[in-house]
Amino acid sequence: MYKLLFQQLRQISRTATKQVRPTAALATTQNNSEEKIDVTKALEGWDEKLRLSEVGDIEFNLKCIVAKVLNRKFNTLNTYHNVQFNREQLKEFERLCEARCARMPLQHIVGEWDFMDITLKTAPTVFIPRPETEEFVSKVISVYRNVMEPVDMLEVGCGSGAMSLAILHALPNVKSTAVERSKAATALAWENAKRLNLQDRFKVYNHTTAENDYLPKELEGRKFDLIISNPPYVKTEEFALLQPEVKLYENLNALDGGPDGLRIARLVFDCGCLHLKPGGKMWMELGSDHPQLVQTIMDTQYEGRLRFVKGYKDQYKRNRFVELEKV
Repeated sequence: MYKLLFQQLRQISRTATKQVRPTAALATTQNNSEEKIDVTKALEGWDEKLRLSEVGDIEFNLKCIVAKVLNRKFNTLNTYHNVQFNREQLKEFERLCEARCARMPLQHIVGEWDFMDITLKTAPTVFIPRPETEEFVSKVISVYRNVMEPVDMLEVGCGSGAMSLAILHALPNVKSTAVERSKAATALAWENAKRLNLQDRFKVYNHTTAENDYLPKELEGRKFDLIISNPPYVKTEEFALLQPEVKLYENLNALDGGPDGLRIARLVFDCGCLHLKPGGKMWMELGSDHPQLVQTIMDTQYEGRLRFVKGYKDQYKRNRFVELEKV
């Protein structure tokens, strides 16, 4: 998968190099290695190209790419006045814009992304958390903010580490153990923990959660106060409806929830039965049609083991998040 993505980016780069012609500002003194071009001039035409490629929020996308090329934080780039590219930066800008026109996710292009109050390194094939996941994490944090005693948390399927690390950043009394089936994501989560200086309270294991093999042997018998998970919940039949950024560049294994979208969620339920302390909570982000179904599943299949506490809506008024409790 990595090789395929890098080959695509190289091809985009070659195409961009063939297509790009020196702008008027550069063409005047091409022999000057220190030649500069105003960013406002370099931007000309790209809004239309991105629009034709059906990229949304074009102004935001371009600003992120400009900040990436200039090695500046997005929020420090309040204006393009007196902001310039050198020749190499201009080439890089045009290459990255071509990649975005090819619908490569912006997060992969810039190489890092803000999530809650932390900045995470991103990588191809590792799922990018969505804004709704920030809502989910905020809700968990609000519930546990006033808890003074230590909280031992487990995350099933941590990806880049976004959820666990955001919670650790906000709540110093929490320690997180995470499991992740992708080796690339496991390495990235650990790298992000070290970048954020949270490695002392974060441990991640490369393990594929499966029936009767929910956690690695090192965690056999462990009981947790809290389990969080954003498992794959897209129904297999819905894959054709996904955006090109997702279908072409994301790891689809991180999205496929099976016929009803709850294939992996059911494994997390079973994991909770074995590894939650009595009274411990499980929080999950799922699809909009899942909370009511989960309540039915709890009532009919997990009675005496797990209890449905409540479902919560996201900012779009869709039922997305569920809270369960170990009986």
